[in-house]
Amino acid sequence: MWRRVATTLGAITFAFPASVAAAPPPTDAEMREAHAVLLGLAQDGAEPERDKGADVYYSIVENPDAPRLVTRLEVSGAPCRARTISALQFPDKWATLTLGLVDLGRVTAVTAYASVDDMIAETNPLPLDAPGAEQVVLTGEGLYCSSRMSLSGDSTAADETCADRLDLPMTDADQKARGKRALAIVADYCKAPAFQKK
Repeated sequence: MWRRVATTLGAITFAFPASVAAAPPPTDAEMREAHAVLLGLAQDGAEPERDKGADVYYSIVENPDAPRLVTRLEVSGAPCRARTISALQFPDKWATLTLGLVDLGRVTAVTAYASVDDMIAETNPLPLDAPGAEQVVLTGEGLYCSSRMSLSGDSTAADETCADRLDLPMTDADQKARGKRALAIVADYCKAPAFQKK
């Protein structure tokens, strides 16, 4: 049985199972998975390597000339915040290191679309629980901030940016299941403003 726990954002409403609202707090592993899904690390159901309290994701590269990406993800003392350390390296080149911080409690708006084209054009939004919703956009000021630097030593200046948006693809059954679990955590556990009743 479905119960409406989330808020209405214009014409957008997300329904969660009644059991989610009464569920116990997510485990550290469930929190890391939610962060990984929303950050695009767990693509195609990729399983991370466990490293104590962190998860490490590796890019799958078949072309030997393609860059390699390794990302370490760990939740902070406040589980709705996560730290990432990513190293991107082209063969025979110095790596670029990126330190990131995401705060799921900063999500102030959530919008669903039926296609990438609609998402890019920001037209024809759908309810989040609509069967045809295949792209979800989460927005909030300072949602994901990162600092990037090269390990080559050419420059010691860090390139700092803050993104106000995370894109969540939900194009197949597996992505939808993982996406809904992540969104339920954002709504119920992180109490993100986008999902709170007005």
